[in-house]
Amino acid sequence: MRLRSTGLGKTELRGDIASLEARSGLLILHVQTTSPMKWHIRAGMQRKDVFKLVRSIFCLSVMKYMVGLANNREEPKEF
Repeated sequence: MRLRSTGLGKTELRGDIASLEARSGLLILHVQTTSPMKWHIRAGMQRKDVFKLVRSIFCLSVMKYMVGLANNREEPKEF
């Protein structure tokens, strides 16, 4: 996974999804970054965010991307 923050300028963080848990009315996504620094990042998604995420997964452009994953072995370019 690649992450960027406007507060870090052009620095790109690389990491992996560590876990996903439901707690206190939120769906919490835990991401462990690996470079250039090691951080534990949490994103708490509210009900409206979860529905928006699920709806987004089924949009045409995302579905095309997921179908194309099996055929494309290259790493994506910088974004």
